[in-house]
Amino acid sequence: MEYGSIIGAFLAAFLVTDLELTEVVAIVYALGASSRDMRPAIHGAIAGVAVVGLIALGTGIALVSVARLITTVTFYLLIVSAVMLWGFGFFLLRSTVKTYFREAKKRIGKGEPPHSAEEEFGSKALFSGGFSVGAVETLEAVIVLLALTAGGYGPEALLGFGAGVILLVSLGIALHENIRKLKVPPLKWIGTTLLFTFAVFWSGEAISQRTSFAWPSVGPLPPDILLVPIFLVALLAVRGAVSLRVAGKLAALEQTRS
Repeated sequence: MEYGSIIGAFLAAFLVTDLELTEVVAIVYALGASSRDMRPAIHGAIAGVAVVGLIALGTGIALVSVARLITTVTFYLLIVSAVMLWGFGFFLLRSTVKTYFREAKKRIGKGEPPHSAEEEFGSKALFSGGFSVGAVETLEAVIVLLALTAGGYGPEALLGFGAGVILLVSLGIALHENIRKLKVPPLKWIGTTLLFTFAVFWSGEAISQRTSFAWPSVGPLPPDILLVPIFLVALLAVRGAVSLRVAGKLAALEQTRS
């Protein structure tokens, strides 16, 4: 029975780490969709994970007794990250429109303008975005890990967290080149969708912590499952917005040439 509890605690820590940090990997790829270099976003995410992880490790079980402080910190991190992702999302949406517009001009034989560096996020912006995302998701995982620690499963929580981080880092490195081989237009489309998806999700979580607004519940399932329908809706909304904007720009182009 004791071994079963130990294994269960380890698996709980491992799964919650992978659940939360998978979102970090997804947003890092989304931020990198409009940049030739993902490293600033990756470094920011690693820094965010490390800072929160080290604080949790240093304070240990003491944090469990100040749950209100954790909730307050989580709220402000959610607000900051949601605002940043909304901003990044609209920036990348504009870049996505430009990319699809270039592709549309090529198809009708109107030529292709040169690539503009203004379409890319700066390295500082990528680092800041990665850091805030890493901090938010790690803090949410840490709340569960500290609860396991308070229950006497500190080593198992630490090992589960470490194993989850190693797995995701390995997968991120392994998949990086394949993702970067995708064509730029759909990569930007998916990247923009991911940014808006998490912006909506975190905005809802933050608002529900300070108002009577009840963030939709999914019963026994983790609330992160809501990311799936939000992503699907955002996927269609972004593609529709891009199509409408590109059609408008093409019509304007035809008028100027006629």
